[in-house]
Amino acid sequence: MKWSWSLIAVCLVLAPDGAIARDCPAPYLCAFDGSWAAEGTSFGKPAHVTMRWAPAFDGKFARIDYRILTKTADGKDDVFEGTGFYRAQGNGAYDGTWFDSQGAMHPLEASFTGTALTTHWGVKGKTYGRTVYTLSSADHVEVVDAIQDKEGEWKEFSRNTLKRTE
Repeated sequence: MKWSWSLIAVCLVLAPDGAIARDCPAPYLCAFDGSWAAEGTSFGKPAHVTMRWAPAFDGKFARIDYRILTKTADGKDDVFEGTGFYRAQGNGAYDGTWFDSQGAMHPLEASFTGTALTTHWGVKGKTYGRTVYTLSSADHVEVVDAIQDKEGEWKEFSRNTLKRTE
């Protein structure tokens, strides 16, 4: 049954805009709804990564909670976590805000094209990054994070393929 619902979610993502808007309180992002987890690499270290997407505020926003657990050199837990809110602007465009455990608050600009959500966060010339969420199947999403350096080059700092856990 879980597989059937996942297949329906992917079909909604690939359906025409009208069908998505009718069936989804946060247009285009319903395919990401639920909990996800992976054992992978972040910040150059082995990591346990979790992510949860859900509609927020009566579907006016999509909410993501993201958590990366790594270990310090002396074996202590090192946690990075954040919460973002995405607001649909139409035609696959989103804006929003990201808050995280480093005390950062970043503006978000995103676009959804088929099976990938590309989010630019922060401010160009200051802290500016990009996160791409790509659905490779109904139960797997690859998340790739990069930050732009002073020369304008993108430096990847995290890449993980998460599996749906609910």
